[in-house]
Order: sequence, then structure tokens, then C-alpha cells
Amino acid sequence: MNLQDIRAFVAAAETGSVNRAAARLHLTQPATTRRIQNFEATIGAEPLFDRSVKPAPLTAFGQHVLEHCRRVLQAIAELESCAGPAADPAGDLRIGVAHGLGEFVLTTPLDAVRHAFPRVRMQISSNWSTGLIEEVRAGAIDCAVGLLTDAHTIPAGLLSHSLGGEQVVVVSASRAPVGPDGSPWRLRDLAGEGWLLNPRGCGCRAALERSFDRQNLAIHIAAEIFGEDLQLSLLHHGGGLGLVPRRQLEHSPHRHGLHVLDVSDFQISAHVALIESAVPGRFSPAIRRLASKLEATL
Repeated sequence: MNLQDIRAFVAAAETGSVNRAAARLHLTQPATTRRIQNFEATIGAEPLFDRSVKPAPLTAFGQHVLEHCRRVLQAIAELESCAGPAADPAGDLRIGVAHGLGEFVLTTPLDAVRHAFPRVRMQISSNWSTGLIEEVRAGAIDCAVGLLTDAHTIPAGLLSHSLGGEQVVVVSASRAPVGPDGSPWRLRDLAGEGWLLNPRGCGCRAALERSFDRQNLAIHIAAEIFGEDLQLSLLHHGGGLGLVPRRQLEHSPHRHGLHVLDVSDFQISAHVALIESAVPGRFSPAIRRLASKLEATL
């Protein structure tokens, strides 16, 4: 079994396209296709891709093979780290960033990593924190920067380094920070309002919905909007309630038209954390540099 064929299969499975896999591997499309075909011929038992659908997704057997291949590539990377100078890693460092944190991660901290490790090429992706944890566990990415709440669990085999707290706040353009009598708002006061929230999968939305459920209150989702920047814009112009990291609000051009509501019976304990494998790998020095720069930024 050829290692390059394994890499081609994994690249095609993760990117969902032979063309994108070829770009990741710096190969031509025909060369990438041949490597994938060679790998499929070597496996031979069952189809790995369902080619009756375009783009072709993995079959159940293909998903099973992908997990094994990721572990093989992770083991190879760890072996290579033993053979090369640990202080000068090289290759593709795959970093996942939680939605809503991108602008804080994609500036100074990543610039510091690029300058300190010029042979490292970074691939940045975005996902909900729960998805990022699973991607690190599966070996699809090397590390992740997530926004974690009490509901998130870090599986065995992974490490989570807390980098700083993050306050998640309820915001509105129409409501004052406190009620008419000067008291904090309660969730029952806000039950009739329309909420503009991220789609399901967002940990902060899930925490809000659980709080409404515990009080037997119905939450009215006026719109599901992917991304806090667009939410803040729509809240500013159209009203309703939103739930965003305070840091995101403070950097928004709409911050002056929005109020942070004091809600006495709803608070989210959240923190930004870097998640990585507990087993040191070739990118450990670069990941440590990223963590230290993020901690300083936060």
C-alpha cells in the first residue's frame, strides 16, 4: 500500500473534490485521480465512494477506511517529528477556528506563527466548537481554537488549554440594558421577542434554548443567521434579540446602536481554548507559539 495513495484518498474525502484534493497535494488532477484509483484497487473489498451521486460522497465503508487512514497519517507525522529537528517543523498545519473567533485568530497570532516557522503552511477551516473537537479527535485537523461552554466535553486523548474567558451577551437595538424599573431583565420578559440566532450546532444557542426549556418558556426564533457580523447588522436595522460574544460586539461597526441587556437568569460561562492531541507531534512547537500569542491577545 502506497503512502501517497493514502494521502490522495484522504485529501479527496476531506475536500469533497478531486480538483481540491489535487490543489492540496500540489498535483495535477489526473495524477490525483490515479492515486485514488490505485488506493481503491488495493482496498478492493467494497466501493469507497458512492459515484451515483455528484459530488461523490464516501460510502459507510469509505468512512471506516478514512478513519484508519487518518490514524496512519498521524502516526507517520509523529514518526517524522522524531527524525527531524523539533524546533523547525515543516508541512501543512491544519487549524480549525470556531465561528465568531476568526478575526481574532487570523491576525496577529497566526502572523507570529508564520514568521517563526516559515516552513509551515497553514490551512484554516471553521466550524462549531463541537465539530472542531471531533475533527481534532479524528485527525482531520491538527489543532482547534474553540469557544467552549460547560456543555462541551473533551474526549480522552485530547488536551484543552484555556486561553481566556469570553462573555456571551444578549443584545438588542430596541430594549434598554435594564427594565423600566431599573431591574435586570428576566427570560420571561424576553419570551415574546424574536431572536436572531446561529443555526443549530452553535453551543451558545443550545445553552439559551436549555434555559428557556427549564422555565417552560417558548423561544421565538425569528431568523437563523449564520455569522455574528450579519446578525448584528440585522439587529441594528430590524430589531429583535441576539446572542453574541462581547468581543465580537465591541469590534462591530454597529456596536453604538445596540445595547447589552442585563439578564438575571441567563449567563453563559464560556472560554476560548486551544484543543490538540495529547500525543506530541511535529507541529507542537508551532501550536505552542499559537497558544501563547492567542493568550496574550485575549
